[in-house]
Amino acid sequence: MSPVKFMPEKFEGRHVLFALIAFFGLMFLANGIFVYYALGTFNGNETTDAYRKGLNYNKRIAQDDAQTARGWKPAARYDAGAGRLVVEIQNRQGRNVAGLKISAEIRRPVNNTYDQSVSLAETQAARYIAPLDLAPGRWTLSAKVFGPGGEGKPAFRFRQRFWVKESP
Repeated sequence: MSPVKFMPEKFEGRHVLFALIAFFGLMFLANGIFVYYALGTFNGNETTDAYRKGLNYNKRIAQDDAQTARGWKPAARYDAGAGRLVVEIQNRQGRNVAGLKISAEIRRPVNNTYDQSVSLAETQAARYIAPLDLAPGRWTLSAKVFGPGGEGKPAFRFRQRFWVKESP
C-alpha cells in the first residue's frame, strides 16, 4: 500500500492561478456582502431636502460668516446622574449669553431609532437645561439658537458629539 499524497509532486503555475482566483473571489464575495448590508441600513442622506439646501448654499455661507463674527462659543455636556443636557453659550468676553431659545436634536450616529428633539429651558446664570434620558454610547447634538423672541432664522447653530459612559 502506497502512502496518500495530499500535495502534488510539483506546484505548477496553474495551482498558483487557482489559488489567486480563489483568494480574490473570496475577497470580492466578502466585500459584496458588506456593501449590501451597508447600503441596506443607511441610505446616505443626512439631511432632508438636500437639493434645495444646496441651491441656497451661498446664503448659508453668509450665515456661517455672521455666526463666526458673533464670536459665541457653545459648550454642551450630558449629566448622566441628573439625566439632563446642559448647554452654555459664552460671548467673546467669556460671559454666558442669557435670553436665548435653544432647540436641539439628539441623534445616534449609527441608528435613528433613538433620535429625540428637545427644547432647552433657561435656568440661573444663563444655563440652558433639558431633561433627557440617554443610553450609553456616542451621541450627536445639533442645536439651533434663536434670539429672545425665539422666532425666525436661528442666530447661531452648532453641532457637538459627546459620549455617554456606562454607569457603574
